[in-house]
Amino acid sequence: MKNQEYTATTMAGLEEVLAQELIEIGADEVQLARRSVYFSGDLKLLYKANYCLRTALRILVPIDSYKIHSADDLYQRAKNFKWEELFGVDQTFAIQSTIFSDLFNNSMFASLKLKDAIVDRFRYKLGDRPSVNSKNPDILINLHIANEVCTISLDSSGESLHKRGYRLDQNEAPMNEVLAAGLIRLSEWDRQSDLIDPMCGSGTIAIEAAMLANGIYPGKIRKNFCFKNWRSFNPELFQQMEQEAQPVGLPLVKISASDISRRNIDIASKNADEAGVGSLIDFKVSDFKLLEPSSEKPFLLFNPPYGERLTPDDTNFYGMIGERLKHHYTNATVWIISTHQCLKSIGLRPSRKISILNGSLECSFRKYELYSGSKKAVVDKAEAE
Repeated sequence: MKNQEYTATTMAGLEEVLAQELIEIGADEVQLARRSVYFSGDLKLLYKANYCLRTALRILVPIDSYKIHSADDLYQRAKNFKWEELFGVDQTFAIQSTIFSDLFNNSMFASLKLKDAIVDRFRYKLGDRPSVNSKNPDILINLHIANEVCTISLDSSGESLHKRGYRLDQNEAPMNEVLAAGLIRLSEWDRQSDLIDPMCGSGTIAIEAAMLANGIYPGKIRKNFCFKNWRSFNPELFQQMEQEAQPVGLPLVKISASDISRRNIDIASKNADEAGVGSLIDFKVSDFKLLEPSSEKPFLLFNPPYGERLTPDDTNFYGMIGERLKHHYTNATVWIISTHQCLKSIGLRPSRKISILNGSLECSFRKYELYSGSKKAVVDKAEAE
């Protein structure tokens, strides 16, 4: 099968993690870009990318790219494109636009021009036209215009890939599934040692960690992808890919997740069951002030309240986290995502800092390596051995 160029979009700060994922599933010509990664592969790899990737938001398939000098250029080229070969008049479509060009006052106008071209093409060729459905379209078209360069792509994913399909309920500030998966990869967790999330909220980090460690891909839960509505969809090829992607071996990894809120634990437990990992996660109601480590070398990764859930100047809470870690979690590796302001109050020196966006909030993902005694003494002892 012939290779095709694709674009996987992601969140700012996760580009390198996504590139590594793409290499792992067999993608060719992997290149980093801003909030996206370019790659190539055959049709089976397109299905696999949607099914397997944990840190991608969408997989786009460019179908036409050209320079334009006016809005009419967009219309005329798109009207001559053979849309009828991609989908039918009985199907619905929608257009998502990203515009960085003085040729258009806003993205809605550009979308309207492309929509008119598609509709007029169908009327000219078939005497009928497909309808627009902005909420749940069969076919999703992506329009990107940067200065004079116009790129039209088919969105093979449809709904954003962060919508895995397991979130039955959520708390007031749930973490995006793609961000959670990205943080786990950034932490370089070995997928073997016990992972603890002591402030789990609706359970996203714990669920994503359990899925990753046990080889359960997001596509196993999610049922809908836009590429299944294309004329070119090959169900036998998709089924073959799906069978090859099933996990081998029994789960060996323990995930521990706790939260001070009984409601959060109930929500997290239901979500984990829906994701097929409920039996792999030990959920319990617990205040971090009282929580003791469950192993000799614990690995903690968590998302304490901040932003919508906590005022940035509430230093006492973060001071408590720092004190608890310092006195009760010796020999631990700890990763925390929060705002820079909140993390100033934790009172521990991070060994690594990664800037990352959580929604619109500028955050820092920080690693703390905790030792019994001084770090120097631990290093000296290791070198002596």
